[in-house]
Amino acid sequence: MRGALSLLLVASWACGSRSGMDGAGPAREQLAIAPEAPGELAPPEQRGCVDFTRSYNSVPPSVLLLIDQSQSMSFQFGDSTRWQVLRDAIVDPEQGLLASLDPSARIGLMLYTGRGGFNSPLGCPILTHVEAQFGNVPAVREAYLEAGPLIGGDTPTGESIAQAAAALAALGGSGPRYILLATDGEPDTCTQPKPSAGLPQALQAARDAFAQGIRVHVLGVSDGLGAWRLQQLANAGAGKPAELEYGVDADAEEPLSASSDPRELANQLRGIIGDARSCTVELGTVVGSERLLEGRLTLDGQQLNHDERDGWTFLDDETLRIHGAACDKILDDGERLQVRFPCTTDLAPPR
Repeated sequence: MRGALSLLLVASWACGSRSGMDGAGPAREQLAIAPEAPGELAPPEQRGCVDFTRSYNSVPPSVLLLIDQSQSMSFQFGDSTRWQVLRDAIVDPEQGLLASLDPSARIGLMLYTGRGGFNSPLGCPILTHVEAQFGNVPAVREAYLEAGPLIGGDTPTGESIAQAAAALAALGGSGPRYILLATDGEPDTCTQPKPSAGLPQALQAARDAFAQGIRVHVLGVSDGLGAWRLQQLANAGAGKPAELEYGVDADAEEPLSASSDPRELANQLRGIIGDARSCTVELGTVVGSERLLEGRLTLDGQQLNHDERDGWTFLDDETLRIHGAACDKILDDGERLQVRFPCTTDLAPPR
């Protein structure tokens, strides 16, 4: 039986972290990297340190992408629009989030907006829903590609989180369940679509989802949401007090603002959701293929050789590829993959 998207990865960033799914079903990818001053690159002799363990959960999760479809998603963001940058980061067939998700997971999509609240003949919230199912990536990609921001669209985030949670709760079977909320502006409500005053309802909906065992991860697309609102939503989605502040309170959830570069944003999204059972391994730092002899990969206690038959090779200076029987093991019932490249300061001095 193929395993799941959800991962538990141990170790720690020495200079920051990528949040993974936790709460209902932890998934955290964290790598030990040599420390460096904020805003500065570490000296060359301190770079390229990698030391992490990837543990695979055998229970397939269910993931629902909850995407803001309001008019403001059509606004400029980097070289494109908020909608296009986010969509490219998700649907790109090679680099996008969907391409990295585990085929054994249930994946779904819910686009949300409103137009005039409950006074709209379309109802509120206005939803485009692709139910989370196994093998559902093509349907999710197709529905997303056919959609766009709604002219005059509002942002009823609380009601939409509640609908997404209900859809996930209605699914049969076991396994962790997650909502990935991507939004660009302040929440409003179906009762009061404008002015925006829906943060309390959105926070309560995230708390209610968490109480049902559904973890809500939040991505702010642009700064329209505001840092403190994003912080509060991130906390609520993790079942934590809204007033906690990341970097000040130890238990605060890290708020995540989207990169305007689709490829970087795709990496951020993989960091939130966690990698699939994949034969591609992101190292999270530049190591360099010239250091292949220093690398040590161990799968369920068996060390993997550096070869293209049943071992591993570099795909680029930051990415490894697992091959052959080792890849089959990862995609089937592998449990633990350990990856280590020592810091250059760990190496013996040249003779």
